Amino acid sequence: MKKIGWTTDIHLSVCDEVTRHRFYQEIRDANLDQLWLGGDIGEADNIEDLLSEMILAVGLPVSFVLGNHDFYFGSIQGVRKVADQLCDRFDHAVYLSHSSVQEITPTVGLVGHDGWADGRIGNYETSMVMMHDYRHIEELAGLGKFERWKHMKEQGDLAARHLYEVLPEAMEKYDQVCLVTHVPPMREACWYDGQTADDEWAPHFTCKAVGDAILEIAARWSDTHLSVLCGHTHSSGVCQPASNILIYTDDAEYEHPRLNRILEL
Repeated sequence: MKKIGWTTDIHLSVCDEVTRHRFYQEIRDANLDQLWLGGDIGEADNIEDLLSEMILAVGLPVSFVLGNHDFYFGSIQGVRKVADQLCDRFDHAVYLSHSSVQEITPTVGLVGHDGWADGRIGNYETSMVMMHDYRHIEELAGLGKFERWKHMKEQGDLAARHLYEVLPEAMEKYDQVCLVTHVPPMREACWYDGQTADDEWAPHFTCKAVGDAILEIAARWSDTHLSVLCGHTHSSGVCQPASNILIYTDDAEYEHPRLNRILEL
């Protein structure tokens, strides 16, 4: 059995050094075998330093995805390249968006992808929400609303393609599969203050392409249990869209990073 720590939306860039190292001590004290990160670790100009600091401080294998904040003040392509280079430096770090199935135990596998809010749930056309993403991420900044939507859908489709490549293998091989992503993959998993997102907010906080992939693939392996771990909304909730799928959306608070869950697998 392995003891896994799961945390998301830790936003280390807004934490002072004392807070960050107190968090690392919490992780060390938990006596974990591995740590999984759900994204929103920092921003483009500090993600490499913060993630390196954390990996060195906790002394554990770390598997991670990136969140929208991790691309702020930079580019999606550039930050993902930094993540790949970091994994070249640390042989016990895995960027799940660019990785194959990870074996946790002989009966448990791990896959993942950043995901992306793809504007396909709710009503993007009439929504007045203007995310900071649309100003601070290079690929989205300066685009008109519908140009931006095209790019959002492309990013969602990229995430889904990765899952179509890796998730079937995991579902076939293991009794239990864990899938780590940043963006909730359906409205039912997009929680805020105990409620799921309405048509105004859902386009910016859900990835339908990933949700569709999860439902389709899990239906083909109905005897395999799939646990999805996500964040992004800073609010918690659980949904069960199929008999063999549970989606856990976990909360977060700026300047107070913490372990969201300890999983015994």
